Amino acid sequence: MTLLICRTCPRYDTRSSGEFGRALAAAIAEHPGGAAVTVRKVQCLGGCPDDGVAAVDAPGKARVRFSRLDAGHAAAMVAAAAAHDACTSGTPGDWQVPAELADRISSVTPKRGRDPAR
Repeated sequence: MTLLICRTCPRYDTRSSGEFGRALAAAIAEHPGGAAVTVRKVQCLGGCPDDGVAAVDAPGKARVRFSRLDAGHAAAMVAAAAAHDACTSGTPGDWQVPAELADRISSVTPKRGRDPAR
């Protein structure tokens, strides 16, 4: 299970830049199910100006980005990562998005399939 966390949020608040990623990663590490989640801190997930951005992602599955998160969403993000991992497509609707995250989906990016001509 892979969870991508923006390491620059809030990007446009230079005094607080990076605090979100550190806080969410620490909260996930303390969560009982957090050890099962691979956390990757990435430079940006393109959710600006709505900061507090993280995404669930996996090869061949849709990437689902959430915005306006804080460290209090750690348990919901662990649950989302597990549900996304268990789903074949990764597309919301094919897996149960935790209720506290449903209105925070800011992007769903399907993966391109392999070109059968190759």
